[in-house]
Amino acid sequence: MLTIRGPRPRLCSGPGRRDFLQAGALGFLGLGLPGLLKAREVAPGRGPARNCILLFLTGGPPQHDTWDPKPDAPAEIRGEFRAIPTALPGVRFGEYFPQLAARADKLCVVRSVTHADRTHTSAGYEVLTGVPHPSANAASAALIKPGPHDHPHVGSLVAKVRPPAGGVPPFVSLPEVIKDAGVNQYPGLDGGFLGGPVSPFRVEADPDCTGFRTPDIFLPSDVTAGRLADRGALLGGLDRRLGEADPAVGRMGDHYRRAFDVIRSDRVRAAFDLGREPPKAADRYGPHLFGRGCLLARRLAEAGVALTAVYWHYEGPDDSPVWDTHWNNFRHLKGRLMPPTDRAVSALLDDLADRGRLDDTLVVVMGEFGRTPRVNKEAGRDHWSRAQSVVFAGAGVRAGTVYGSTERDGGAPADKPVGPADVTATVLHLLGVPPELEVTDRTGRPLRACTGTPIAGVLA
Repeated sequence: MLTIRGPRPRLCSGPGRRDFLQAGALGFLGLGLPGLLKAREVAPGRGPARNCILLFLTGGPPQHDTWDPKPDAPAEIRGEFRAIPTALPGVRFGEYFPQLAARADKLCVVRSVTHADRTHTSAGYEVLTGVPHPSANAASAALIKPGPHDHPHVGSLVAKVRPPAGGVPPFVSLPEVIKDAGVNQYPGLDGGFLGGPVSPFRVEADPDCTGFRTPDIFLPSDVTAGRLADRGALLGGLDRRLGEADPAVGRMGDHYRRAFDVIRSDRVRAAFDLGREPPKAADRYGPHLFGRGCLLARRLAEAGVALTAVYWHYEGPDDSPVWDTHWNNFRHLKGRLMPPTDRAVSALLDDLADRGRLDDTLVVVMGEFGRTPRVNKEAGRDHWSRAQSVVFAGAGVRAGTVYGSTERDGGAPADKPVGPADVTATVLHLLGVPPELEVTDRTGRPLRACTGTPIAGVLA
């Protein structure tokens, strides 16, 4: 796993340049060496999407107030917000998504996603991997921890099929390792049983959460390109000699070489330099870190990153630090959650379209579950997994459509139910990942990478 230093102690401890070069190998060594699984080699995919930008609204956005309002339901269900018209006749969004409503003709909104897990960490695992967590609905999120037997993140499955090219990592995540209440890390954020080689290149926020720390992929002034090349050659020689004695050590050297490749990649360095973006263009995304993340994700896609995951960071007050609005749902949505999302996602869609990249870039917006139909006594909505909305846009997507619907109270699908595995299968299909892709877990058991079925109504 390649990691870039983060802003706060609750994330990772922050490796330096030497640690950066060692990180992939250390992650690899943790897999048990001779018993390391291996995935069947599959040719790179040829789907309509060259890249994917996955926008994860950590905490669970309420479907009633965003993508699936219920204006005719009783007040305790429809909530405080108006339902506004969109660019699609008869389709309405919550009133604090006005820019996205105007761009609904670019979207496919799936309103009938459903599963059974109401615990943040394990539900996040299921929607990010397409596989239910074995400890779903545990009484305490502290009982659900990342582990070496986890199923790989959808980005890791893509990375397996699309290995690094020209030093560009295939899977990047930002701006933090997401955690429930800032403590319990979500499982399913990395390569799981596939290990370090397909885990994300992690980019973390600056201390003020206004931007991103300068990645530690720029050479210090006393290390020239020649010196770096010499070090790489020396490392390669050691790898060859040690690899003859132990093939696992030889494989470990692949991780060092990937780190050197990233350091030498002009495309990666240029993508991280947001200062190259015209000020007016950057301003469209807004000052919020989520908006900055969407901008960086677009630049990374242009640099060749296959999948970039942008997670909503842990930022807010105790009663709603992310999209987990048990209290004061409407105040937080209209004050600090929906407007930055509306602005950033709209800017991303416009930017991709203006650059001719919306036809080959897939954009997905989702959270780990929805929220309860009935507003609670604290003016909030609680965890609810029986119904949530997931939004697709871009490459291979049937734009200007709504797939599925929910019952009058928004609490369950009324038709066309689909699960997280189907969402994952849709992403993989659009990125050209073969449906027969098979991986092998740590016990040697062959597994299908995804058991879901691509959602036909999403596909153009």
